[in-house]
Amino acid sequence: MARRRRAKRAVRKAVRRKVARKAVRRKVARKAVRRKVARKAVRRKVARKAVRRKVARKAVRRRVARKAVARRMVRRAVLRRMAAAATMEGQS
Repeated sequence: MARRRRAKRAVRKAVRRKVARKAVRRKVARKAVRRKVARKAVRRKVARKAVRRKVARKAVRRRVARKAVARRMVRRAVLRRMAAAATMEGQS
């Protein structure tokens, strides 16, 4: 009987060990998933930052271009005024 009881106990022990191993494996898998998700989140954050930088750069370029156009127009207007003044002076 004692041998049978020992065998039973051995079986129980083996089962418990198996269950524990499974639990450990599950825990490790969960950790891996969490790490993966975190990495994905970081990648998304970086991508968002990059997009924001790109948009900002574009905005700066647009602003600079608009300023350049305005400057050109002002210069043209000044030249036109000077030319008009010169012709007026020539007529008088």
